[in-house]
Amino acid sequence: MKGMSTGLRLSDADHASLIEAWESAIEPFADLAESLTEEQWHADSGLPGWTNADVVAHVIGIERDLLGDPTPTVDLDWETLPHADDFFSRYTELAVAVRRDVPREEVLAELRKTIPARRAQLTGDRPDLGEVVRGPGGWELPRGIVLRMRMFDIWVHDQDLRRATGTVGELDTEAAWVAADRMLGSLGYVWAKKVGAPEGYSAALSVTGPGVAFHATVVTGANGRGQLVPAGPDLNPDVELAMSWPGYAALSAGRVPVSAVAIAIDGDPVLAEKLLANLSIAP
Repeated sequence: MKGMSTGLRLSDADHASLIEAWESAIEPFADLAESLTEEQWHADSGLPGWTNADVVAHVIGIERDLLGDPTPTVDLDWETLPHADDFFSRYTELAVAVRRDVPREEVLAELRKTIPARRAQLTGDRPDLGEVVRGPGGWELPRGIVLRMRMFDIWVHDQDLRRATGTVGELDTEAAWVAADRMLGSLGYVWAKKVGAPEGYSAALSVTGPGVAFHATVVTGANGRGQLVPAGPDLNPDVELAMSWPGYAALSAGRVPVSAVAIAIDGDPVLAEKLLANLSIAP
């Protein structure tokens, strides 16, 4: 997957490789969570309504759900939690709320207990990535998609903690590349549907690292859909963007405004502005 110029997919990855990629997300996340000081633990994560402790609780909650734990029972006043304004965000809020008054050491111990339990579950599963299984919140999805979703979520939240604490790291792991793949996978839809780029119009994106680095070009086809295509001498992009991997990841996860990222922009300024404004794939 690393180093490919027009796509990053692990569509042909086997079960064992995806488990290794999941481990490349969850283990550093746990190490980072344990390294937080008491002050950092209770500090604002930058996500609406959540502290850094809440981010850790969220990751635990999803992994415990996939282990088959019952949905936490807690009475919440949703009017006081405007960031939880749809079914899925309210589902995730329950696991956070039920751990909010739990001591830090107990939450971290639960995380460490959860990792080997999930590893045993994953390695014990039949290695059929296309088999439909229960995903987060009860959604039924192919096993491979559920694994990729978890890698994306954990890696993005690892970066949330790093952004909140000024700690740089984990930019070139397998999970980071899976996250990049998920972000890049939305580019065609964003370009053709959200930006509304006409047929034949194209945009080139260069992500320059550190860690993940790639070049991708998307074009709107005759069917009105955007698709990734190989760059070539006959293709003169209408928009060209270049930015760092941390910047692209933060924009694609909806973590920072466009003004917070250093971006080299060339081409149609209106289309470029629309593209940047719609990169986020955050729910």
